[in-house]
Amino acid sequence: MKVLLDVGVSPRLRHPLRQQVGDALVESAEFHNWRSLRDQELLTAAERCGFTTLTTTDKRMAMEQPHSPVVIIADDDNTLAGLLAAASSIAEAVRSTRPGEKRLVPVARFRR
Repeated sequence: MKVLLDVGVSPRLRHPLRQQVGDALVESAEFHNWRSLRDQELLTAAERCGFTTLTTTDKRMAMEQPHSPVVIIADDDNTLAGLLAAASSIAEAVRSTRPGEKRLVPVARFRR
């Protein structure tokens, strides 16, 4: 299993998510220099590189890319604190969502 973090998801979620998912490889789109790719281009590049799941904060992506073989998990907030607190929920979505499915993971909003 390979999980890709979209550019709107902090790369600092990588290690906590990997700990929660287990032996999955978790990488960021920024690491691959995919920041400028459009949604379909990103999904194509991810699939070509063997990623099975994309975690994003772009809730529209799941609706606009309904036939993607890459599982799309949308987080409803992109604050680092919220994403870190939701790491176990995101990991559960990664483990249980099957190809062709999309999932929205609620993320608590933290105020500074």
